[in-house]
Amino acid sequence: MTELLTLEESDAQEAFFENGWTDGLPVVPPTRVRVHRMLKGTRRDPKEVVGMMPPDYQPCTVEKVAINAVMAGCLP
Repeated sequence: MTELLTLEESDAQEAFFENGWTDGLPVVPPTRVRVHRMLKGTRRDPKEVVGMMPPDYQPCTVEKVAINAVMAGCLP
C-alpha cells in the first residue's frame, strides 16, 4: 500500500533537503506507526544492540535500524 505524504511530511521532506540531511533521495518520515510496523518484521528486541556505529562508535539498536529502514523506504 502506498502512503501519501501529508502537508507536514512534505514540509519535513523540504527540511531534509535544505539541511543537507539527505543525499538527494527522498526520505520517508519515520513516524511511530511506520517504525512500529517495521519492528513487526522481526522477533528481536528493539533495544538489542546489533553493533557499534562509526564514526564515534555509538551503540546501534534494532529500533535505530528500523528507523533508518523506514527513512530509506524499505519494507518490513
